[in-house]
Amino acid sequence: MWLVHIREMKRSKIVVLVRLQKLISHYGYSSRRRAEKLIIAGKVRVNGIVANELGIKVPGLSIIEIDGNIINRDIPVLYLMLYKPAGYICTKKDPGNRKDIYTLIKEEYNNFGIFSVGRLDYSSEGLLLITNDGHFSNNISHPSNEIMKKYEVTTDKDIPYKSIAAWENGIYIKGIKYTIRDYDKFTSRRVVLSLYEGKNREIRRLFEELNIKIVQLKRIAIGALELGDLSVGKYRELSEDEVRMFL
Repeated sequence: MWLVHIREMKRSKIVVLVRLQKLISHYGYSSRRRAEKLIIAGKVRVNGIVANELGIKVPGLSIIEIDGNIINRDIPVLYLMLYKPAGYICTKKDPGNRKDIYTLIKEEYNNFGIFSVGRLDYSSEGLLLITNDGHFSNNISHPSNEIMKKYEVTTDKDIPYKSIAAWENGIYIKGIKYTIRDYDKFTSRRVVLSLYEGKNREIRRLFEELNIKIVQLKRIAIGALELGDLSVGKYRELSEDEVRMFL
């Protein structure tokens, strides 16, 4: 675990703005709703200044005081990679009571406002990054940074590779353009697709257009970071070098 003092983090030249109530909840102090009440009551200070306006956005590395107590003096900055199993969701609340990825991670980490960097849908598996560093997450997620994501796809029918090749130029499905960066052919029913931007259920929609069912969809790499031999449902912390690749 990386323990980074908040004042040291503030030296960064990059400023990420976050809604204040979200930030308070992020540090595990209270729910967003209770945070809003604290803000209205004038009990919250940001970098020494009272903040009593709902919806205000503040630098993510601000020093936050509630009732005179700094709630984020020492922040455990976490960078984890998880092999997400199929049958888990990436959100913390689900009306259907489906299993979520946070139950796979020790409770101590869950107390520090962690969230997934992007998502894998319920039926998909593979490499998922988890952090509480918004700048790290934004660097990976924003399409302009062109960080490649690789997905191994196994299908129930032979794959028409001429159609796959056409995806490199982009195709429209219901008015939305979907584009892959490139692909690697393994077998007649297994291919690895590379994308810079993964729209919601993009790969599944592409194969549905070909009337082909996906048997397994697994993300195997994000940038130079690979899933490797990490076991299903297990996770580990990233090394400093691995984090540095994305920062």
